[in-house]
Amino acid sequence: MNQNKIDAESSLTFDPFRIPASINQAKIHQKASMCGENEEKSDHCPCCGQHIQQREIQLCQNRLDLAFLGQGIPLFFEMTQQLTLMVFILFTMFGIPSLINNIENHDCIAEDNKFYQISLNGLCESNCPQNSTDFILITKLTHSNECKTICVKIKDICLETSVIQMSFANKQFDETSKFVQSILVLCSILVFKFAMIRIRISQRNTARICDQEFVSPSDFTAMLTNLPRNEYNEAELKDALLDFCYQFDNKGQYEIVKIIIAYDITSFVEFSREKMTLEKKIEKIENYNKQYHRYPRSLKTNQLNDIKQRIVFLDEKLTKIENEVEQQQYAHQTQVAFVTFQTKEQLQSVLDQTKLSYWEELWIRFKYYFINRQDQRGFYFKNRIIIFCRAPEPNDVFWENCGFNFQYQLQKRILNFFITIFILGASFTILLGLNILQSQNLSSYDDAIMIFVTLVISLIITIINQIIYHVIKLLGQSEKHFTKTHHDVSVATKLAIVQFFNSGIFTKVINILVYNFENDKPDNYAATYAYSRQGGVISDAFFLLIVNSFFVPIFAYLDPLYYTFINYIIDNTLNQIEANKIFEGPSVLLYEHYSYICLSLWISLLFAPLLPISLLFCSSGLLIYYWIQKYLLLRRNSKPPFQSFHLNREMMNLFELSPIILAVGQFWADYTFSSGSVILTINFISLGFSCLELITPATRISKLFDKKSNLYTEKDRYSDVYLKLPTDYDRTNPLTQQNAILEFIKAKTLTDCNYQQPQVMDTKTALYKYVHLGGSQFMKNTISLKLKVSFMRKIKLIRKARQVAAMAQQQQDEEISQDQQEPIYTQTPEYIIVNQNISLRQNSFVNSTHNENNNKFQDAHIYNFSKFLNPNKFEN
Repeated sequence: MNQNKIDAESSLTFDPFRIPASINQAKIHQKASMCGENEEKSDHCPCCGQHIQQREIQLCQNRLDLAFLGQGIPLFFEMTQQLTLMVFILFTMFGIPSLINNIENHDCIAEDNKFYQISLNGLCESNCPQNSTDFILITKLTHSNECKTICVKIKDICLETSVIQMSFANKQFDETSKFVQSILVLCSILVFKFAMIRIRISQRNTARICDQEFVSPSDFTAMLTNLPRNEYNEAELKDALLDFCYQFDNKGQYEIVKIIIAYDITSFVEFSREKMTLEKKIEKIENYNKQYHRYPRSLKTNQLNDIKQRIVFLDEKLTKIENEVEQQQYAHQTQVAFVTFQTKEQLQSVLDQTKLSYWEELWIRFKYYFINRQDQRGFYFKNRIIIFCRAPEPNDVFWENCGFNFQYQLQKRILNFFITIFILGASFTILLGLNILQSQNLSSYDDAIMIFVTLVISLIITIINQIIYHVIKLLGQSEKHFTKTHHDVSVATKLAIVQFFNSGIFTKVINILVYNFENDKPDNYAATYAYSRQGGVISDAFFLLIVNSFFVPIFAYLDPLYYTFINYIIDNTLNQIEANKIFEGPSVLLYEHYSYICLSLWISLLFAPLLPISLLFCSSGLLIYYWIQKYLLLRRNSKPPFQSFHLNREMMNLFELSPIILAVGQFWADYTFSSGSVILTINFISLGFSCLELITPATRISKLFDKKSNLYTEKDRYSDVYLKLPTDYDRTNPLTQQNAILEFIKAKTLTDCNYQQPQVMDTKTALYKYVHLGGSQFMKNTISLKLKVSFMRKIKLIRKARQVAAMAQQQQDEEISQDQQEPIYTQTPEYIIVNQNISLRQNSFVNSTHNENNNKFQDAHIYNFSKFLNPNKFEN
């Protein structure tokens, strides 16, 4: 079918830990990891089992055709499109009239104002006062008729530049125009509220369509948390759940198919991964000693023996756990379990009964633990309040994190909260210093330099946002969430809020503080000057919005790391899994995309009353971001794992808070520019309407208008679709995987005589595979690995150059009489250059390794990881 065709033998002889890695297999995995529609007749990647031959998906294809990637992908693109349209409607409804009023007014002075030009030349006091229109307008802006005050404040008054002319400052004395804008903001908030209800209904309809096309185990399963550890079994939990169901619905029929308990494998995973790290460290040290006949200088005395003793200690711990697993005596239960119901209707009925908001859950806990009263909406099991939620996809579960208790997670979150506050404080300090530096040199800058400096500061803010992104991502992993969905929601929420403060709130607050810092006796209009002067809030916000709306999407497309690693240099110490990861495309991180959309929406609404054109920037930027992310998904990124709708649902809760930000921005602008009491009253009404979201969320209102919300057209029963499910919770749980897959194969062979049985791993091997490839280990970004390879390449090239120079010098000394020197490269380099334009040489060590692997995997029909799991690997 093509030059990378894989036969059955090569798929069986795949060694994930082969050293050195096969470049051809890495290229095959690269093709299989691309996002496309599978061909009917296609070879499969021996690494991941995905189809190699795929049809390219067109960019303009319906987003519902991407449902094979999970509900989350179509919902993300639909939501981005709908928010783009809604922001454009707000710009048409509120932005254009306000922008026209701003331009038609002339409350800021022109740059050719005669008295202003005289004052710039240091002749203010000698020409003050004047009986001219130019001077009268300046007295109005400085709020004083005293020449001394005018001459001090004249450098801070607003000039009618192209940016200020479009801003709220250019109509700061026109009460009628400000009144009209306040009314438009109130109407925009109401429109936004109703639009979000419509978007909620549309999102539910899309999720239903995806559900009808693709059945998932999460459609029938609930996740229970806060269960008592090691104090219950499946039968007890099942009886208690059925009793609870018949209490609130005695006419219903409920059937629990199975309960999957998450067992505590935290110690096993941590010990195994620590052992892997130490073994790699010893391997590097021994390779260094073999090559240079000495140990590295950085190696401390007895450090090598300490590492080996630590490996022996870890082996003892792992062997003890392995024995318990093999004897089926490992029963360390966690507080997490997955309950599968027979129908979707049964699951939804239980979720509707137990779904609580944050405050409702807090009140129920208070009543139970302090007043000893139970609530009918709460499920109580062995003196605990059990928390219900719809289960994420099976592959989203971090089984190793289920062993961490609530106290540990709470401590980590509190610690991360203070770390985040510290990061915000550091960012605030940096931006404050930059603004002070900019403000002190305002008089020495011309307009072009001022624009350049402001643009640079906006770029620095964007860079700080990227640093915050990477730090928060690391903090999210340390919180040990039970599922990838919970992790993504946590990271996306923190990113949206922290970056909003860094880009929006800090821009306003810092400019006001800097102005007060410069003036010993700031008056009541200090905030007005801080907003409208050159290099003030309005100027900073304008360029910040440009950078965020246009530069960030363009930088996402022009990914420097992607273009850096188009041609890879694979080191011969990398195993096949690491090489395959390097050849994969960038990962699809939906939480990153959601946080950017949320940030763009929030800062544009915050600055919209000051700069109505920010809404046009936002809608244009989101439109560009939509097409760039769709292109990256279908042409560059690796195929993402199945994405559920949970992240979309949680992020919609954040988007629905956007009217509050618009109302706060309008009130802040009117208060700063001393608007009348009637206008401020309207702003309070707008703020009140926007805060209704906290009392009556749009998600609840949308259910009243969604006529299909209570109609279950899907008649599927779990027992009917069980054999069609590609995965399930018991088949991904490392401790229940073996028995679950055997039962699945038995049931499948009874219905399909042509069914080809897959390889079945024993429980011990499944655990080790999960250690290497599953859970949070799978989430690790390949960027660090690629950077490591690039760094190793540079070091080896430097060492090779030194060796070449030494060899050349030696040859010159010994063979100075020869007419022509021998070629410098007389041995095979230790790295391979991968390039489509360069034909690969056939290395002897590659051929020998391939022959070895053929011998090693003669019995490859059984999963065999003994080569790299042997505890006595370094004994000889």
